[in-house]
Amino acid sequence: MARRGPQYDLLQLLLRGVDQRLDEASEERLEQLYQEVAPQILDGPAIENQLSLLNFLPTGCDGVDELLGGGLRQGQVTELTGEAGTGKTQLCLSAAASAAALGHRVVYVDTGGCFSASRVKAFHRGFVTDDADSAEVEQHLNLTLDLITVVKAHDVYKLFKVLEELGCGLCGDAGARGDGLLEGDRELLEYGSGLGLLVVDSLSQLLSPVLTRMHHQGYTAMASVGAALRALAPAHNCAVLYTNHTVGAGAGVSDALVQRNKGENRVKPALGIRWTSTPHRRLCLTRQSMGAGGSCGAEVIY
Repeated sequence: MARRGPQYDLLQLLLRGVDQRLDEASEERLEQLYQEVAPQILDGPAIENQLSLLNFLPTGCDGVDELLGGGLRQGQVTELTGEAGTGKTQLCLSAAASAAALGHRVVYVDTGGCFSASRVKAFHRGFVTDDADSAEVEQHLNLTLDLITVVKAHDVYKLFKVLEELGCGLCGDAGARGDGLLEGDRELLEYGSGLGLLVVDSLSQLLSPVLTRMHHQGYTAMASVGAALRALAPAHNCAVLYTNHTVGAGAGVSDALVQRNKGENRVKPALGIRWTSTPHRRLCLTRQSMGAGGSCGAEVIY
């Protein structure tokens, strides 16, 4: 059996290695350095307390927030995928209303004209107490809507411009016409400096048209969008939420990425395997029952 060497206190060893004439202030500083470099032992309650300090934005759906471990994590990118009619846009609108109702600036990139102020108003009603009078509700609703900026984007190049303007909002330089820099939207630049949530609905609608043989730089554009989203989230400490449609899954596709509906049709998120490293979290919405009044479910893929 191997013999263990003598046990020494790290702080005492540090003190032995320095001049014995250290004054009291130097000893306190050395103690502080020791506390910084020494490994910290955390028990269960301490770890739970640290996790509780993480910043999350609620989606407005308690079940989805529970699946995501608290909601949309600020500083990360979350993908919302699923077949048509599973509620992707509704969840985006709910998340936007929830974030704005809590005082966060929201930029909503609408690629298909699906943004609905009336739906935001309906979701907002859940953030005011039942005893609030109509004037208070109207005032809070106006404040909430003022915090949501809707940007229409019908191609990936408009999205690039929006992301670049939001990124420039960190330094506040809009550029000027003819100077070779970005001719930014002053309003978006101001929002970029205090962004809380960025929603892109639907991202796949912008990227899919360029991922064809007719566009040789399509995958380069897709990679650039992914890099911009992943860079924007931690830079602003904001949450990024986007939607992605599904496509048929052929043989050999990883079961971790495949969802099945009642008819056993295999579907997977669009944009391909090259996109899988872009989102930090991937949430899939599924249709549990067909027809009017049918229910939808949700599952975290990773």
